[in-house]
Amino acid sequence: MSFFQDEPVRSPAASGRFTAILFPAAVLLGLSLTRLYSYLLFHSVVELFTIAVAWSVFILAWNARRHLDNHYLLFVGIASAFVGVMDAVHTLAYKGMGVFPGDNADLPTQLWTAGRYVQSLSLLIAPLFLRRRVRSVPTFAVYSAAVALLLVAILGPRPWFPACYVEGAGLTPFKIASEYAVVLILLASAAWLRRCRAEFDPAVLTQLTAAILLMTAAELAFTLYADVYGLANMLGHLLRFLSFGLLYRAIIVTGLVRPYDLLFRNLARSEEALRAANEKLEATVAALKRSDERYRAMVANSTEGICRVEAGRPISTSLPVEEQVARLLGSAVVAECNDAYARMHGSAACEQVTGRRLADLRPGARERLAELLAAFVASGYRLAEAETCDRNPRGELRCLTASFTGVVENGCLVRAWGVEHDVTERKRAAMEREQLIAELQQALAEVKTLSGLVPICAHCKKIRDDGGYWTQVESYIQQRTHASFSHGICPECLRALYPDYRPEA
Repeated sequence: MSFFQDEPVRSPAASGRFTAILFPAAVLLGLSLTRLYSYLLFHSVVELFTIAVAWSVFILAWNARRHLDNHYLLFVGIASAFVGVMDAVHTLAYKGMGVFPGDNADLPTQLWTAGRYVQSLSLLIAPLFLRRRVRSVPTFAVYSAAVALLLVAILGPRPWFPACYVEGAGLTPFKIASEYAVVLILLASAAWLRRCRAEFDPAVLTQLTAAILLMTAAELAFTLYADVYGLANMLGHLLRFLSFGLLYRAIIVTGLVRPYDLLFRNLARSEEALRAANEKLEATVAALKRSDERYRAMVANSTEGICRVEAGRPISTSLPVEEQVARLLGSAVVAECNDAYARMHGSAACEQVTGRRLADLRPGARERLAELLAAFVASGYRLAEAETCDRNPRGELRCLTASFTGVVENGCLVRAWGVEHDVTERKRAAMEREQLIAELQQALAEVKTLSGLVPICAHCKKIRDDGGYWTQVESYIQQRTHASFSHGICPECLRALYPDYRPEA
């Protein structure tokens, strides 16, 4: 195999996972090695890291407080500042540091126990402020008073905080019970945090939950040691170091690198929701536009006349019918129509009709229009299949049926939608049919008159009419039918009357 053979290229995701495992392992190994040199050095390094993380969380949250849309971080930040204070005093008071008089193990253990109560209760309360606002100054004042009271109870001239460590005996029952109480509080805070998962970025939620669970494991380790320099104490501090490392990644790194995932998560979610709503609105508008285009195409191509008539000024429905009709005749205009409607009123296109008064479209039928408007108002602003006939400017018969529906807003008639149908041909055909029927009936009546009993003279062949007068057959028939007579002489009468007449051969 060649020494110059290319190494396989790792993907960025694989490299990131490798680093995320290797770096903490190397740090933990380094910390463990410092214990071999000095436990005080190991303890101080771990505690200084946790203090730095706690105060960094406070600095980030405090400076971003005016822009936060989720006050969980602000509350945790304020609490972290005072937890850092307690841990700093605990570090200075640790056995062997020689800062405080007495230099025993009970004082740092008391400070540790008090700090864990402050931290665990703060994490339990913090989810309350996911949807509530934190009043910064009162919260800061409450924490200041609580921490000051705990420090007085532990470091005051007459300390009254319960003993937590007895030289030669180890942890007191109060200390062990407190650790278990803190464990329960931390588990409850982790469970509550998971219930509020919708308020967090998934990666941040996972890191916060893991940090709390590591804190819980650390507290369990702190119930086992008898020597403050022992392995159980060391294990607890290593677990605590890991938990604050996750807290650092969840809050500090995310807050600086991806602030929209932590500091302004609700704003980002609102922007996403707004973007989705905007996309939905655009789709709805596009669908409405297509629907409007189909509607307009249907109206434009319809063979029926369709129109929208605006009343001009709103007309109160409480006015008398005559007053409403007068106002409609005076101010109602055609605001919109199709070409079919325009052709029905003697125009070629809708643009020639739009804007004209309704009364001006049919000046020769104003009285009929007034009757239709009166019926429209009296019937509750609905008119169905009302028929009207007149003649257009060219003198041609024009018959229409109209249906109108009014729109009433706030007790006033504001507009009406109408549909008109040209029934001129149907009306003309009906009139021609009626005329033909009348002519046939008249002819039939005349035929029946001649088919009745006709009195005729047996000698001269005159006929007696209904008045009792005797008239020639020709006159009687001509008066009652459309028949005409021409006179001539038949051959027999010719021989009888003119025996000497001989027509030429």
